[in-house]
Amino acid sequence: MIKKGMNMKKLSGQTLIEVLIALCALGIIVPTSFGAFGNILTASLRVNERAYMISAAEWWFNRLTFPVHKSDIDAAPRVDRHGKARFDWDTEFLHTGTLYNSPIQVTLRVYGRLPAPPFTVSRIF
Repeated sequence: MIKKGMNMKKLSGQTLIEVLIALCALGIIVPTSFGAFGNILTASLRVNERAYMISAAEWWFNRLTFPVHKSDIDAAPRVDRHGKARFDWDTEFLHTGTLYNSPIQVTLRVYGRLPAPPFTVSRIF
């Protein structure tokens, strides 16, 4: 029983405004943190894909035997040994000598599995 004149203690509790502010804060923090983790994951995938494309280009160039002829380049593989990279190339004769001993510039484009620009590298043989 409560007598008159006794101090009543206030029960501490959360008001509706405090709960709404906390929910708004969580609504901002949680999606932002998920977005940051997603960016980290996709950046890691892109870096690994790019590294694989570089090694696939080296693998492709190592398939050519010297002296390199246009027919050798045209017979080169269009897909790497694991099927993860596709190759497309252009050749151009650099007319510094006769046609038979002119250097050939090969511009190789390597396409990976991710939708990204191809890795492009040129070499002169």
